Amino acid sequence: MDIIDAVNAVKCLRRTGWMQLGIPDAETVAEHSFEAAILAIELAPIVGANPEKTAVLALVHDLPEAVMGDIPRWTSSRINRIDVEAAIEIGPNIAGLVSEFLDGKTIEAKVARLCDLLSTNIQAKRYLSVGYDVTRIEEETRRQVLEMLENTELAPLRKKVEPLMD
Repeated sequence: MDIIDAVNAVKCLRRTGWMQLGIPDAETVAEHSFEAAILAIELAPIVGANPEKTAVLALVHDLPEAVMGDIPRWTSSRINRIDVEAAIEIGPNIAGLVSEFLDGKTIEAKVARLCDLLSTNIQAKRYLSVGYDVTRIEEETRRQVLEMLENTELAPLRKKVEPLMD
């Protein structure tokens, strides 16, 4: 799959978790990744992370779903390495970025992961506000974000992140 086909695929691919909860016009993978990338640009400098690198990680973190489809969170933790294999089909640069995101060792990868979860939490609040019962996802992503903010490296983000989840 070439990069243009991959981009088109995630622009059209609805996030499975939302659809499983009865949201017919759920956000796409690309919409989610875009929001996570914008959050990354804003949050990365607070902890000394490179905002451009962090945004790129957030932008491409779900690109392997163009090859594999959107896999719900409860199964995705078991098959993260398949993401890298799928990313290799798209391109070596993408594969390296996806691998860095999944490894979660760099400050940029940690912030990008936080922004991934934060974007999901924000979207859950949007769906709750129009009557969809996505309480479980909202509560779980909130818990995960708050847990990540316990990390000394990410703790300075708390003041900026918590209001976004209110």
